Amino acid sequence: MKFSKLLPILVLLFCWQGLSAQDIHYTLFDYSPLRANPAFTGAFEGSIRLGGIYRGQWFTVGDATEFGTPSFYADAPIIKGFRDQDWIGVGLFVVSDRYGRNALQTSGGQLSASYHLANKKRTNVLTLGVQYGQMQRRINYNSPVYQQIIGENFGGGGLSPAAGEFGQNAEETSNYTDINAGLLYRTQLDKTSRLEIGVAGLHLTSDDNNLLTAGLPTQREMTAIGHVVYERELDNDWSMNPKLFWQTTEGGGNEIQIQAWAGKRMNEDFKLNFGLGYRAGDAANLLFGIDYKDLRAAIAYDLNVSAANSITDYQGGFEIGAYYIIKIYKQPELPPTILCPRF
Repeated sequence: MKFSKLLPILVLLFCWQGLSAQDIHYTLFDYSPLRANPAFTGAFEGSIRLGGIYRGQWFTVGDATEFGTPSFYADAPIIKGFRDQDWIGVGLFVVSDRYGRNALQTSGGQLSASYHLANKKRTNVLTLGVQYGQMQRRINYNSPVYQQIIGENFGGGGLSPAAGEFGQNAEETSNYTDINAGLLYRTQLDKTSRLEIGVAGLHLTSDDNNLLTAGLPTQREMTAIGHVVYERELDNDWSMNPKLFWQTTEGGGNEIQIQAWAGKRMNEDFKLNFGLGYRAGDAANLLFGIDYKDLRAAIAYDLNVSAANSITDYQGGFEIGAYYIIKIYKQPELPPTILCPRF
């Protein structure tokens, strides 16, 4: 077999074997807040937040639809808590993760709720968030990806059942309950800076996936997530925004991501954001975004710097994310005023 034909298969095999050790991840993690931490639910100033993000990767192996992870969310702070300064948030998160054309897909929806405990001025807020959802994993044993991996090139590769064993339309589906929880602390350090710290645990339940494929876990291991965000206004025009994101992977691994953002305010409504990042042992990140009134959007491009760069040609992943905050406020009720003429 020519090496040029073998390369895509090697990449696919690498991806396939890594499925048991990976969870969904985004370079622009704060553009998918309800996935990063359920405590982000309702953690904004406004009435409703609508957002989404898409990640595509492995473009040297397949087209843009074969390895992609789109997700969407909506959340809102709905009512006051036990105290006037506290509030409760609710949200919905929907995700679909695809590895290879129809090979393995994980999809589902989750409902989240949060309680925000704040001081009177709301300069310090501690939030507890929980999330409940139903997820589905589906595999097609006769997909091109699966057949390439365990077909004649690798003689089964230790994966079973073999392609074609279940007929031309062989698919297997597993449904499971997913429960997540998280804590978030936000504080206004002074007039020009703020700090945000969060921790979360995903997949707290241990429902069986029941997929027959060797190499895929029969149970989802818990994923721990932590992040730190610091933001400081340097002057009226410039700001800095370093970020740290960490999550565990199944099998005891760790994913660590560091980002350094800078912002340049162009006018009262418009701001440019740009920066660099690094995911340890994996990729360097090029980052760019805009803020326009109540709309925020960003793009990220990963340059693969791991040993796989000879296959990926340094192409890692591309992401685009955005969210919009809708503000619906009641008009103030003013008491009637009687104007009395003066003589």
